[in-house]
Amino acid sequence: MPLYDELWNMPGREAIPGGSALNSARSTNFMLKNQGLNGVVTYFGSIGNDEQGAILEEDLRTNGINGNFHKETETPTGTCAVVVVNKERTLCANLASACKYNLNHLNANMGALKDMKIIYTTSFFITSNFDALMQVASFATENNIPLGYNLSAVFLIQFELPKVI
Repeated sequence: MPLYDELWNMPGREAIPGGSALNSARSTNFMLKNQGLNGVVTYFGSIGNDEQGAILEEDLRTNGINGNFHKETETPTGTCAVVVVNKERTLCANLASACKYNLNHLNANMGALKDMKIIYTTSFFITSNFDALMQVASFATENNIPLGYNLSAVFLIQFELPKVI
């Protein structure tokens, strides 16, 4: 893919693994690390079994975030191109494996949530795995763990939230 290679190696390009929830986890991790609390942030998600997924995992490891990933074998890791000019930005996302979070992965890793002081999620899970979202919300309620919930995007409130209420 010559165009992909050209864009990947473009001068001034910076690759930062993220997404709305992962960016929040990164910010939280940054603040906690500066308070001497290392390795206390855990991030759940779905990535492809590919180079981008490996880059994301390594980045989290390097920064002291515990990545707990379902690895999708048939769908690549999601990507997002962001163009920033002055203070304006535009995004073009390919969610790919981010939409394939597997409930079996959550069930096998629920123990990682038991000692959490807060659980944070986004409403993007409404479209990727509503059952996982509800299971985590129930777990948080049953274990008296505060649950932060980001409404994420207008389209989710307009089109998806009415389906689940």
